[in-house]
Amino acid sequence: MANTFLNAKEYANVMLLLLKNNLVMGRLVDGRFNNKVTDQNGLTIHVKRPPQFIAKDGPTLAEQAIATGSTALTVDRYRNVHIAVTDLEAVQSWNQLMRSETMKSAASTLAHDVDLYLHEMLKFFPSHVGTPGETIKTPGQFLSAHTRLMEQSVPNTDLNAVISYGDAENIRASLLAGNISGVNRTALERTKIPLMSEIDAYASQHIKSVVAGTRAASGAAVVNGAAQNVNYVTVKDLDYQEFDMDGLAAGATVKKGEIFTIADVYAINNRSGETLPYLRQFVVMEDYTADGTGAIDNMKIYPPIVVAGTGGGEADTNQAFATVDSVPADGAAITFMGAAGLVMPVRAAWQKQAIQLVSARLETPMSDTSSFATDPETGISIRYWRGSDIATGKHIHRWDMIYGAKNVDPRLGTRISGLPA
Repeated sequence: MANTFLNAKEYANVMLLLLKNNLVMGRLVDGRFNNKVTDQNGLTIHVKRPPQFIAKDGPTLAEQAIATGSTALTVDRYRNVHIAVTDLEAVQSWNQLMRSETMKSAASTLAHDVDLYLHEMLKFFPSHVGTPGETIKTPGQFLSAHTRLMEQSVPNTDLNAVISYGDAENIRASLLAGNISGVNRTALERTKIPLMSEIDAYASQHIKSVVAGTRAASGAAVVNGAAQNVNYVTVKDLDYQEFDMDGLAAGATVKKGEIFTIADVYAINNRSGETLPYLRQFVVMEDYTADGTGAIDNMKIYPPIVVAGTGGGEADTNQAFATVDSVPADGAAITFMGAAGLVMPVRAAWQKQAIQLVSARLETPMSDTSSFATDPETGISIRYWRGSDIATGKHIHRWDMIYGAKNVDPRLGTRISGLPA
C-alpha cells in the first residue's frame, strides 16, 4: 500500500487533525496560539479581565474609574508521543495501515491529556446547582444550570456544558419516554444529546471529582473575624481573596474545589443591584488543614467578598463588581456542600470565555527533519520531528506540544448536579 504521509508537514498536519477530532473540552473553551510565549518570559502570559460599570442617573457627568484586572496563565504543560521503528519492523509490519492506526492512537492520547487537564479547570467554578454527588436525571435538572448562569448575568452566547455518560443516559431515557419525535428522536437514537437550551451539552468520559475533606458539613466552621470584605481594586489582579475561619475540629481538612456558604450572605445581581434568593457560594482554591485550635487562616477563596455600597471612593467600582449583599458577621455559620468524604463529580456549564487554553510553538530542532501545524480554532500547535539513531538503527517519530490553561473568569460558569430520586 502506498505511503500517503510522505513529508514532515503532512505528518504534522495529519496528527493535528486527528488530535482535534478527538477533543471534547478542547473545543469548548477559548483557545488561542501565542508564539510570544518563550523561556525568556517565563512561559507566562497575562489575561485581561474587562472593567464593569454602573448606570448613573441624569445628565450630570459622573466619571467612573476603569478597574481592569488581569490573571497570569502559565504555558508549561509539555506533552508528547514518541515512536521508534527499526529497519526490520519497517520492512515487515510498518505499512500504511499500521502508520494510520499508530497515529490515531497517538492523537487520541494527546487529545485525552488536553481534555483531562481542562476538566481540572471546572473545579474552580464557585456556583453550584443541585445536590452534590447526585446524577442528573432529567432535562429540567440540567436546565437549572442555564437559569443560574442568567441570574449571574452571564451573556447568553457561547454556552457549553459537559456531563457524564450516566447523566446523558438519564436525560435520553427521560426524553424518549415522552412525546418526542422528528429530528430530536433521531438524534437520541444515535446517542447524541439534543438541544435542550442555549447550552450545548456534551457527554465526557473524563469527569473529575472533588472529594470532600474531613470537615463537618455544618455546625462547626464559623467566620473568624469581622470586616472580611474587600474592595475590588485590591484583588483585581489576584485569583482569590484570603479568608479566616475557625470552629473546625483540630486537624480537619478542607479540599481544593470545595464549596461553602456563609449565613445571611446572599448573592447579588451586580447589574440590577437586586439580592438573589440564595446564599453566595465560595470555592476553596487550595487544600487546607485546620490547626490545633480548629482555625484556618488565610484560606484562598473565590469570589472575593465585594459588598455593594462599601468602599468610600471605590463605591462605584464595588457596586459594579459586587458579589454579596452584606458583610459576613464574625461568628457567622459556614456550611460546606456535601458530607465529609463525599465524592462529588464535577459537571459544569459555562461561557466559552471563562476558560482559556493557550498553546505555544516549540523551538525548531537544529538537526533532522521537522515541521509544525497550528489549529486556528483551538490554538493547539504540534511539532513533528523525525530522525534516525545510527547506534540502534531505529527511526524515531515524535509529536510534541506545550500548552497551559486556566479558569480566568469563574463567575461565568456553574457546576451541576442532579436531585435525589
